[in-house]
Amino acid sequence: MNVRSALEYVPYFRGRLFVLGIDAALLGAEELVDALLDVDALHEIGVRIVLIAEGADTAELARRAALCELHAAVAEQPLSAGAAAIERVSEIIGRRQVAIVASGVSGRFDEGSVNLAVRLGASKYICLQSGEVPLQNGTPIFAIREKDVEKAAPACTHPEVLLAAASLCRRGIPRVHLLDGCHRGVLLDEFFSEEGVGTMVHTDSYRDIRPLHEDDIPELLSMIARSVVSEKLIPRNYESIRDQRNCYYVYTLDDTIVGCVALYPYPESQSAELGCLFIKKNYEGHGYGRALCRFIEKTAKEQGVKTLFAISQSAVSYFRDRLGYAELSRGTLPPSRRAALEASGRSSAVFGRAL
Repeated sequence: MNVRSALEYVPYFRGRLFVLGIDAALLGAEELVDALLDVDALHEIGVRIVLIAEGADTAELARRAALCELHAAVAEQPLSAGAAAIERVSEIIGRRQVAIVASGVSGRFDEGSVNLAVRLGASKYICLQSGEVPLQNGTPIFAIREKDVEKAAPACTHPEVLLAAASLCRRGIPRVHLLDGCHRGVLLDEFFSEEGVGTMVHTDSYRDIRPLHEDDIPELLSMIARSVVSEKLIPRNYESIRDQRNCYYVYTLDDTIVGCVALYPYPESQSAELGCLFIKKNYEGHGYGRALCRFIEKTAKEQGVKTLFAISQSAVSYFRDRLGYAELSRGTLPPSRRAALEASGRSSAVFGRAL
């Protein structure tokens, strides 16, 4: 786990409510202790937490919570008892304790548990399972939008769990996490790493490409500074970016900027340049750069651009081999851009594609 990346999530999680449903099969498992230690860590940074034991008995969960020195209290009635149980849970979390409650029934996503999460405004519902995390083509589905679940489910393992999670999202829970409770440290690995270790079904903008805001500029300059020093990107300053702010876009994960790109138009030649493409080192290899490039291609086409080009001396194989851009001569560039490139003295190659 990258500590710097993890720390970015702390203020985002503080004050939020996480509801954690625990399968009956895990209540006696050794790995549950690790999960409860993760719960303690989350509680320490200000996350409000409800632990729901599947079935009618909280005794084993409460015992293990005590062994972990968790600041917790047990609700006397199961959630199947209705409003009184929800009020008791609300009281417990209101006094800054972890609430432990039984669902009162068998099965996941029971109505009492779902109703509690909705009524209390949970930002996450976590289903801690004994295995059974959905896979697609043998690969974990790290994140999927609720609206895409129905189409994807037939090609996944455990489609019923995926569909149930999507149904909960439609009830008003922004994110539902399906986690393997036998994975030690599963909660911290899920919430404080780039992609997580389970499946997240979500309705909000977990991944987003949006225009650059002026208050993003210091973050962007800091992010690209190392590549500027190593001459992989041309130098930029606050004023130059501010003056062309409408050209820049950023890739965000949980509102954290992890990449950027720019689209510089040359309307006189019906062309545009794809520039300032950058992904933070800790987020490389997940396809975010490709996503930014495809976004720029789509945006440029919508603006009437006929030819999109990129200039680079360090990403030759990326544009040519990964993205399929053709290598072009400098003579194909708009005159003003060609003059700027010649004046820079950089030995950059030119790549492009028709839109």
